[in-house]
Amino acid sequence: MSDIWWFTPWLPEEPGLDELGDYCRFTNSEELARTRLAAHERAPSNFPTARLQITLKTFALDCFVWPAYAPGEGQQAFMLVSQDLRDAMALAPQDIEYLPVDASLSAPVPRAKNYMIMRVTVVENVFDPDQSDYEIRNIVGLPKNFISATRIAARTDAKPAHEIFQDSFFPGIFCTDKFAVKLLQSRCSGVRFYDPAYFDSNPMYLRTVRGIEEETWDPVQEKFHTKLLQAIP
Repeated sequence: MSDIWWFTPWLPEEPGLDELGDYCRFTNSEELARTRLAAHERAPSNFPTARLQITLKTFALDCFVWPAYAPGEGQQAFMLVSQDLRDAMALAPQDIEYLPVDASLSAPVPRAKNYMIMRVTVVENVFDPDQSDYEIRNIVGLPKNFISATRIAARTDAKPAHEIFQDSFFPGIFCTDKFAVKLLQSRCSGVRFYDPAYFDSNPMYLRTVRGIEEETWDPVQEKFHTKLLQAIP
């Protein structure tokens, strides 16, 4: 079993990304996109407050990612987390950064989630590039020399000092098994925990509240199938 998991926001089939796109936006999208944030640095004190408008009345995910666009500047994606998820994570201020969000234009249900932008800025030296499969790409809209990984191998001596962190080489947000279990038991929605050793494969493997599950994409039925591989009390 993996001791380190890829912390990834996850949209269920309803609402899907296309549907949510009709109901969700940053009303100051250009302003946000122009304020570039380096991955491992904290936001400046003058970072603008994100003005989030979600008009989908039933939207209540505890975690999701949404982009801000600016002509000529491209896009910048932001991870939004609810008050419930922040309470469940219970992270110290030095381990996480939360940026304010004004959701006053949103429908009552999403407005009540009290979203904030979450930024993980702590860095750990956890994964071993020499034992991993990846390539460096230059793709329009992505950072220069973007690392595209299919398998990420943890160092044999990896002992992260933080519950949630970025890696010093590979992009993404990762967390310990203990942290993943804590959030799974909280029943917060919108986040999944995948095994980095199967970063871009079919099947993939994820940590759930039941244990380790296999997730396979069925191209005929155009849906995912999951099955429990290892039950963990």
